[in-house]
Amino acid sequence: MNEPGWYAQPFRADGGITASGLLSQLGRPSLSRLTLLVREAAQNSWDARLPGLPVVPFRLDLSTVGPGHVAAWRRMFSLGSSSTGFTDGIFHRLTKATAIRYLAVSDRGTSGLAGPTRSDAGRTERREWARFVLNSGDRDGASASSSGGTYGYGKSALFQLSKVGCVLVYTRFEDEGGDLRSRFIGVAIREAFWEDDSRYTGRHWWGLPEEEHCEPLLDAHADAIARELGIPGFQAEETGTTLIVVDPDLTDPSLPDSDTPPELSVADAGAFLADAAAWNLWPIMLTDRTVHMAVRVTANGVDIRVPDAESDAALAFFASAYRTVAEGSGQMLACGKPRKDLGRLAHQYTYGASVTSLAARELGLEGAPHHVCLLRGPELVVRYHSGPERSNPDAGYAAVFRVNDDLDQTFARAEPPTHDGWEYQQLQGREATFVRTAGRRLKEQCDRLSGAQARRAVKVGAYALGSVAQRLGHLLAGPGGFGTAVLPSSLLPGTSRVVTAPARQDDVSGAPPGLAPFPAPRGDMGGGGSGSREPTGRRRGARRPTLTSEPYFEVIDGLPVIVQPVRLHGPDRVEGSVRVMTGDGGAEGQTPTGATQPEVYGWRIPADGRIVTGEVLYHSGDAVDVEMIVIAVADVLIDINVVGRS
Repeated sequence: MNEPGWYAQPFRADGGITASGLLSQLGRPSLSRLTLLVREAAQNSWDARLPGLPVVPFRLDLSTVGPGHVAAWRRMFSLGSSSTGFTDGIFHRLTKATAIRYLAVSDRGTSGLAGPTRSDAGRTERREWARFVLNSGDRDGASASSSGGTYGYGKSALFQLSKVGCVLVYTRFEDEGGDLRSRFIGVAIREAFWEDDSRYTGRHWWGLPEEEHCEPLLDAHADAIARELGIPGFQAEETGTTLIVVDPDLTDPSLPDSDTPPELSVADAGAFLADAAAWNLWPIMLTDRTVHMAVRVTANGVDIRVPDAESDAALAFFASAYRTVAEGSGQMLACGKPRKDLGRLAHQYTYGASVTSLAARELGLEGAPHHVCLLRGPELVVRYHSGPERSNPDAGYAAVFRVNDDLDQTFARAEPPTHDGWEYQQLQGREATFVRTAGRRLKEQCDRLSGAQARRAVKVGAYALGSVAQRLGHLLAGPGGFGTAVLPSSLLPGTSRVVTAPARQDDVSGAPPGLAPFPAPRGDMGGGGSGSREPTGRRRGARRPTLTSEPYFEVIDGLPVIVQPVRLHGPDRVEGSVRVMTGDGGAEGQTPTGATQPEVYGWRIPADGRIVTGEVLYHSGDAVDVEMIVIAVADVLIDINVVGRS
């Protein structure tokens, strides 16, 4: 059996591609190498997930080779190339390094890299090994579900991150007979070079060199070399792949244009990787999915917390919008000519959710979000489409747009190799029209969500709405979208003692004179006539009123108003209120002299369109949806609140 060593690929008579040509296939992406690695590696792992497993474990471990393994690493890199006769090695610097750093990218619950170990082997069902280790831009044998990437050009992100252009590949898979197989190989992309009269592409493999290619180490031999190098193995029946990026470049992504940009510390680089995973992978990390990816990041053995929708407010708003789209709700964006539904969009208005992550800033997010997260079939983030900001710096909107499944491949073809945008110029005919129109529809929606559309001073009837509409994007529906807790019984002027008579079960109305269906109060309203009795107490276990969605703008009889949908869960007496908020999120303590205050106009009953004026609404009957109407005021941020009163 051949001894392990390096194999250098020569140019053949019919030509070939240089190593530098392979590395340039990602073009000049705007994202940092660290972010590109997270996106591309996770995409390939997600594509390779096995059916029937609810969790896909994905890990990023940034570490340094331990003293018990460093000799094996140095020995590997000191070996010369058997095909060129080099004896001083191709990684001379690593053989002298006092410490060797690496980034391990691993997945489990995935299919591993199976298939022939030669690129010219006959047609087979599985060809993951050839696509990743040998070929470039090869999708032969990729499954229909592998619509994210599947070892096309994106794998070059791994080699670009390595200062020496080297990645070690350790994989385990189940073969056609149901047996577990292991493989290990080193892959390096260096510069093309001449040796005597022969030219070499700059592509190298470490394994078992043969005359025209390099075979991997197999099974027990592969497992043994992985243990010798300190690379974690596989448990029980596990399958998957571990990729070791040798000597990763940890250049600070916030200083990309510096001549000598400083490197991040291992701890800071780990934090960046965790944030990059959160902001690029959050849709597939949601734990309430049928299948989700569980991401873990470590730096020198210390776990780094990965933000998620449970811990990060901005991500929580995006996740809420995503769930609306996932359940088939939200707004369908469509192309008019030719007529075609493009995808669904849903949004959440935000207040006080500020994005500060360096990895998120690289994606264009900073401060209050004003973005639409673009998704298609694989549901990894394509990019964050930026729209106009809202006027208040603390207010924003987080939206999600997911392409319809029947257009998934169209939008996939519009993506560059880095999968971080949709470029209709790459397409022709109707496909180009659909992608171009999606961009226009997204701009329209962002204008609407930000209030930019309203700032064009549209007239409705005879009432000029420009100044009022300018601030409509800043409306709040109370924390979490729920009414406040039920307040204790209190004596309110004019309603301290009320006697009610039975009403129709579906009766809903307010209490202002002339509109109440209830009999007029009997007894001494000042307190204590013989015919009076204490007000009926709140029903035990009654649910508080719920604000069911964000408020929206409307014009009623020429008057600009804000409409807040509310659900009443049974018989109740509810009171609406509205207050002006300051820039720091607190209530305004004193109204400026001469300033107009927003106020509750009344309540609308959607079932029949009735409008009942006043702050208080009486309801006797089953659960019902109503709408609180607030008179709009220009240039203020308001908080809308609904409480149940006993």
